[in-house]
Amino acid sequence: MLHKLVAAAALLAVAVPASAGIRTDEGIGQYIAIDTRMNIVGGPYSGLMNPNLNRLTWIMEHGDHFHGIGAYSRTGAAPGTVVDTSTNNRLPEPFAGESGIPLLPGTGAWAGTWRTTLDVDTEYKYLGVASVQSLAGEPFSETDVLYSSSGNRWSASFNDVIVGIKLLSATPGLKIGIDGDMDIFDTGDTYVLGDSDDFTFLPVFWTVAGAPAGIYSAEFKLVNLGTNMNVLESGRFFVDVNAPVPEPETYALMAVGGLMLLARARRRGKQLA
Repeated sequence: MLHKLVAAAALLAVAVPASAGIRTDEGIGQYIAIDTRMNIVGGPYSGLMNPNLNRLTWIMEHGDHFHGIGAYSRTGAAPGTVVDTSTNNRLPEPFAGESGIPLLPGTGAWAGTWRTTLDVDTEYKYLGVASVQSLAGEPFSETDVLYSSSGNRWSASFNDVIVGIKLLSATPGLKIGIDGDMDIFDTGDTYVLGDSDDFTFLPVFWTVAGAPAGIYSAEFKLVNLGTNMNVLESGRFFVDVNAPVPEPETYALMAVGGLMLLARARRRGKQLA
């Protein structure tokens, strides 16, 4: 049965076409920038101060422009009340009509898990994050268009900022890791991404294989851990993933993977003792 699973995964990887995104070949479709727009443009709050001015903002690559995810917003009758999130505060984005980013069986170090992967057919699979400054100075016209989009709203350099991502809440059973560290929030609620102009973050969202099927959500915000106090924290946003109902032939694989995870946890405990 195991060889059938491996073959199926290989076919799926081949079948999904490569994205035309700027850095999606690296798994990156998300960027972090500061919002430089002074006032709201259009809508019932047009002309009022933009509540995201100078705030860290999670922005998603969308062709020739970005979508802000979970930014501060105004609500109610003008001038409205400023709240620390927005109606477009999730991945997948609410208007997309997707219930969650599908999880697939992990392999290697991720055996025994359901995890996010590039092998699913949705634009929201590119959960890797980089500073928007990684696009600065690139010689390609497509990069220039994206970097300079929305009237250079997102292109400002933000020096002396150390970007952190803070986990506010998560569905029990959902973990966030990276290669080499399967749970980056096991010792605290804030993970340091790095210097504002130069970082890459490739998160893996996962559950133990065999966990109850359904939607698992993690809630975050971006925080400034550096010395430039002019740059403020972001609004709140969520990442939703969809754990499937296991097929019968995967139970043996899950049992083996579960034992591997237990052994790895025990080894780590001995090292910390």
